Amino acid sequence: FSRQLSVMMVGHDRSWAAIMALGPAVLFICVISAFRGFFQGQSNMNPTSISQVFEAICKLVIGLGAAWLIMKLTYDPAEASGDAALGAGGAILGVTVGCLVSVVYLYACYRKAVKELPVGGTVKSTGETMKQLLSIAIPITIGSAGLQIINMVDTMVYMRRLVGAAGILSVRADELKGIYDFCRTIFNLPCAFITPIVVAIIPSITGHLTMKNERGVRLVEGSAMRITALIAAPCAFGLLSLAKPIVDLLTNYSVQDLEVGGVIMALMGVTVIFNSLILVTNAIMQAHGDVNTPVVHMITGGVIKVIANYFLVGMPELNIVGAAIGTLICYLVIMSLNVIAMIRKKTIDPKSFRGLLKPLLAGALMGAVAYMANGFLSAYVGGSLACLAAICVAAVVYFVLVFALRVITYEDCMLLPGGEKIARILRVNR
Repeated sequence: FSRQLSVMMVGHDRSWAAIMALGPAVLFICVISAFRGFFQGQSNMNPTSISQVFEAICKLVIGLGAAWLIMKLTYDPAEASGDAALGAGGAILGVTVGCLVSVVYLYACYRKAVKELPVGGTVKSTGETMKQLLSIAIPITIGSAGLQIINMVDTMVYMRRLVGAAGILSVRADELKGIYDFCRTIFNLPCAFITPIVVAIIPSITGHLTMKNERGVRLVEGSAMRITALIAAPCAFGLLSLAKPIVDLLTNYSVQDLEVGGVIMALMGVTVIFNSLILVTNAIMQAHGDVNTPVVHMITGGVIKVIANYFLVGMPELNIVGAAIGTLICYLVIMSLNVIAMIRKKTIDPKSFRGLLKPLLAGALMGAVAYMANGFLSAYVGGSLACLAAICVAAVVYFVLVFALRVITYEDCMLLPGGEKIARILRVNR
């Protein structure tokens, strides 16, 4: 149903090849998730990390290579271009091949790891195991599926509102969606750094709860908040202060598209903070055994996003920028609901949120310096060089501020892989 899905989603069938190429990845991702869950349970994140590198390499090399080859083979001199629909399918094929390579690698690691598992202890019955597993998996699965369906509906809504209420031609609507998707890709980058923290804190908090170590629970939660903010703050304020220069650095957009991309990127920069806090608060609630609340909040935010986008994208003066505003509203709502629920249920000590202040202050100061550095350097060197230099200056300033404000503690370092080594490098004492 690739052509039908393409028409349903974006109003035309030009996405059929990409949808078809992505189809097998659905099966592979299910298998990958099971293997990665097994290794997470063994507190071994190496197979997960290495498999993700394999996926990224395949996505880049095979996806880019297939897209280039297809566009070359289907080149039409009259149109001065190749078949873009097939080219997009070739690009997405890299994702599917990457997933297949990941499955093979993880299976090999699993075969080896199973042989090394200790034997003995009391084994739960199949019925008891399934009951415990499903009680956790069903709410999360329903929530994830519901959120994906909401996102699909959201895409359908804002594409039709662009063409309908905003009065934009179908081809231009596709271009605007491409700009929005590009900014979303950059927006998702900080999550790659925060996810390992989330993975680490769940078993850590659960372990302290099992031993009824309330102080240990609060220390881990406070550290998780600080480290999340430590990573999210420079990403957020960096994207906010250098939004347009970053888009210009990474693309060859026209002046008009660059303006649109700059506004969207700035909005996504602010959203990074909310999304990062959602990831860590969801993890804390799940570690406390509360798997339903995060699901309800995510679906609530998703519904609000669809409603907001319906009205905002339909405004001609906003068009695709309205989708970015809707995304910002969505994540703000989810984060607010999470924080309120955690304080009400006493899942977290409100004092833990104080750990956000210093990283956010350091990030804000860094962002201001980056903005001024880019403005100053742009008068002497090209835009791309000015942006790169401003990013380097910002990195140094942020690193100095983290030390000056004493943002990170020894307990924070211990949450990270190689914590003792990181603590020694940063000269952080117990």
